[in-house]
Amino acid sequence: MSGVSFGSVKRFEATGKISLLSLTKIAIALECTDEIKNMFRQVPYKNIEEVIRENR
Repeated sequence: MSGVSFGSVKRFEATGKISLLSLTKIAIALECTDEIKNMFRQVPYKNIEEVIRENR
């Protein structure tokens, strides 16, 4: 339904790694695009310096 290859889906299920394009296609096919949008709305950082500090 999504047009994402079986191999990509299988790799995503096994490793959690997927391209943003493939993730978006799957979300559209599953009608859960709001969840994807919400991931980017709830950013706890104000700037890149906060991200860098947290990852040290």
